[in-house]
Amino acid sequence: MIVLRPCDVCGTLNFKENNYCIHCGNKLILEHICPVCGKNNDDLTKFCVECGCQLNPLSINDFNVLFNDFNKNLLLNAEISDFEYNQLLSKIFKRADYFEILGGTVKDMILNLAGIYTECETKSRGYERGFIFLGNCIYYDDRLEDSVQIATIIHELAHYFLFHIVETLLCDILKVRSSSTIQSFVWYFLTLPEFKIMNEYCAHTVEGRFIPHGYQNYGSFNTLVKDSDYDVDLIKSMIVLGNSFANEIIVYLEKYIDEDLREEIKLQYRKDLKSPNYDSIYYETSECLSLSVKNRFLIDLMGDVFVEVSNSETLKELESIKEGIEFD
Repeated sequence: MIVLRPCDVCGTLNFKENNYCIHCGNKLILEHICPVCGKNNDDLTKFCVECGCQLNPLSINDFNVLFNDFNKNLLLNAEISDFEYNQLLSKIFKRADYFEILGGTVKDMILNLAGIYTECETKSRGYERGFIFLGNCIYYDDRLEDSVQIATIIHELAHYFLFHIVETLLCDILKVRSSSTIQSFVWYFLTLPEFKIMNEYCAHTVEGRFIPHGYQNYGSFNTLVKDSDYDVDLIKSMIVLGNSFANEIIVYLEKYIDEDLREEIKLQYRKDLKSPNYDSIYYETSECLSLSVKNRFLIDLMGDVFVEVSNSETLKELESIKEGIEFD
């Protein structure tokens, strides 16, 4: 039986023994490599034959394994350099380099760009313009004007990238591939009330970069802030963290939503005869964290939540999230 494994950058199927992807040249994750001494161990080995270190499974499919002491220590003591983090980002966004972004309309082009990374489906009920389901599928309302659909798809794509950045960082720290178990924790982490504020601010800021000046809308962020009882300092720290992530996402998206495509988006807004409202411009900020400070902050936050949920009733909620991911 021939065993194939997909490249985590471009998705091309490769033979199991391949070290590099035959399509894009990405270095493929090797199985049972000791994270401490680098020794290559047999498939069924649980502890390294060279140094005795516990070998991480290729993927974690159980919360008891995810939250064991070994993984807690890995996360609590984790460090990532700016160079390593930029490599992580490059790997996430690189997939679009292998596809041509085409479409009969500007909305189709934005939709095709988003479709390179995740599934996109229409919705026709509810007040929300769109949403992302458990980090895996973007839903947008096709009853809206094309300009609003464009903004919505970009907004939800930003949510996807933030989810995937945190997911990839956690997998890198634990030296495992992603799984529904990992994704469940990341989804739970990003939907905690304070991080949800950060998440929403990030998505609004990314959306705002690619639509005409005056059409920015921080409505859902505003609602979250009004419904919370957090003090000004905490909200500001979440805004700055969200803006830091947004700046990273924008830099990469500008490669694909270039000046020509942004001009097409502006034209679509004129066609739809939508009037600008400049109120939300005042929510934009240029304040952000350096990579090293932001990543230290993020890892510490994840570590705190990681320890907290592993010793609480939250495991039941995580199991429910996991069921939703696997059912989808």
